[in-house]
Amino acid sequence: MNNEKTKKCKYCKSEIPADARICPQCRKKVKGGKLKWIFLLLVILMIAGAASGGKKESSKGSRSAGSSGEKTTVTPITYLSVSVDDMVAELEDNALNASDHYKDTYLEITGKLSNIDSSGKYINLDPVNSDFSIYGVQCYISDDTQRNAISNMKKGDTVTLKGQCTDVGEVLGYSLDIDEIE
Repeated sequence: MNNEKTKKCKYCKSEIPADARICPQCRKKVKGGKLKWIFLLLVILMIAGAASGGKKESSKGSRSAGSSGEKTTVTPITYLSVSVDDMVAELEDNALNASDHYKDTYLEITGKLSNIDSSGKYINLDPVNSDFSIYGVQCYISDDTQRNAISNMKKGDTVTLKGQCTDVGEVLGYSLDIDEIE
């Protein structure tokens, strides 16, 4: 006799209440199991995301790939020329607009070298026309050629860099991945 208020235990086949989580006869868990499927799905999605995300193109241009018989073309990057002074002024006026304007954009920026990281991972540029600034551009060094060029510089030097702006924030300012040091 199986009605809406009872169900059969999948282990011992006894009639048990429909809302029972544990069979009163065999004491095995009869309800649930959805959590493990949700967890498995999340793990699969994370693996797929890790496999497809985070890939960074190593060349300084965008490629258009054709079939195996066609040549691969590289489109040169166009850099927007801007000073750190202008970037900081725009950030102070409206961080949202600054983010919309500069984030993920290739920039040629000029600023005053204010910090050289001792581990050689980054430098900071501040506005040229300011002795003190809350905001600046943290520029990440990507190779030994850049590191060697920076090792010959001093705080206060005016520097022009080319790179991609990767982050904009009203607390820390801008982040830039360096492509070239001029």
